[in-house]
Amino acid sequence: MDISTLINTLPWEGLKEALYYGFSEAEFLGKNFLGLTLSNGDGLIINLNPFTRDIYNLLLISKNKYNLRSIGIFSNFDGNTYFIYEINNPSELINIVNGNIRVVYVEVIKDALEDFLYQAMGG
Repeated sequence: MDISTLINTLPWEGLKEALYYGFSEAEFLGKNFLGLTLSNGDGLIINLNPFTRDIYNLLLISKNKYNLRSIGIFSNFDGNTYFIYEINNPSELINIVNGNIRVVYVEVIKDALEDFLYQAMGG
């Protein structure tokens, strides 16, 4: 999937700007995971190639349990636990987290979560 497919599928306010900024930062840092924090508290993790702007996988990270295929449970150093789910089709996200969502924060994923994602995804 490419970046425009994701932008055209999800009607979230701020998504386009967050993706363009995030892809540029990921390219600069040479990283493959981008995190978007959503206004409902959930997050979207994008496994990407920042140089070709290809998106390989979408993951939902949340403190809530959803009826989705889980790839793992991540606990950070603060003791917070997050469920990480595989998203096969971006349009699924509209039904799961609601279409009336804003992207409130974007960052390149690094450190412990990045290591966890590589291990959980078999890479």
